[in-house]
Amino acid sequence: MTLQINGLSRRFGGLKAVNDVTTSIADRAIHSIIGPNGAGKTTLFNLVTGALAPDAGRISFQGQDITGWTPERLAGIGIARTFQRTSIFKDLPVVENVALSIRSRRGMNRSLMRSAATERSIDVEARDILAWVGLSSKEHIRAGSLAHGFQRALDIAIGLALKPKIILMDEPLAGMSRGDRETVATLITRLREEMGLAIVVVEHDVGMVMRLSDRITVMQHGKVIAEGPPAAVREDEAVKNAYLHGNFAA
Repeated sequence: MTLQINGLSRRFGGLKAVNDVTTSIADRAIHSIIGPNGAGKTTLFNLVTGALAPDAGRISFQGQDITGWTPERLAGIGIARTFQRTSIFKDLPVVENVALSIRSRRGMNRSLMRSAATERSIDVEARDILAWVGLSSKEHIRAGSLAHGFQRALDIAIGLALKPKIILMDEPLAGMSRGDRETVATLITRLREEMGLAIVVVEHDVGMVMRLSDRITVMQHGKVIAEGPPAAVREDEAVKNAYLHGNFAA
C-alpha cells in the first residue's frame, strides 16, 4: 500500500470532525472519498496533506511514519496536492507557473544565480509537462486568463512538476461544465495509467466518482460508513441512506 491511515481523529471544540478513521490507498489506484456535506472529508484530506495535525492516529507513506509532517516536507517525499480553488499564480505566464514548481522541487527558488543551462533544462521540463496536460499552445498566456478547465489542468501540471508518487485532489471537478469535467476526468485516469501514480480524490460528483474510482471510502459525521469498489458501495444500505435513499445522480 502507498498510504496507510490508522485511527485518525481530529476534534474542533466539541465536534469530532474526523473520528477514528482507518483506510489505505493502494499503489496505482484512484481512491475517492465521498460523503454528504459535513462528513469530515475535507478535514481528513487536510490531515493527510499536512494542513492540520491529528489529535490521534497515525499516517504512513510507503512504510514511513509521516504523521504531523508539514506540506513542504510531504512534497519532498512525493506527496502532492491540488486544491478546490486552483492555486496558480494568475499574473504569471502558464509556463512560469510550472517552472516555479520545478525550481521548488530542485531547491532553487531562493537562488538568484542560475546558469543558462539550468534555466534551459527547467524550461524544457516545464514545456514537456504542459504538453502532457494539453496546454502546449497556452504556455505564454497569463495563467489567470485561462478558462476554468484549463486552470485545473495547469494546477495538475504544477503538481506533476514536483514528481509526486501520490497526488491528492480536492474537488477537481468543482464548478466545471460537463465538457471540462470529462477533460479533467481523462487526465486523472492518465495520471494512474501513464504516470503510475496513486490518486486520492475528494469529490461531490458521485456519478463521476463511480466511473473513475477503483475504490471508494464513504464518510458521514466524521466516520467511515462504507468502503469498497464502486459496485459494492452503490448497493450499501448505509450509503443509500446517506445519499437520500440511493440518489447517486449528483
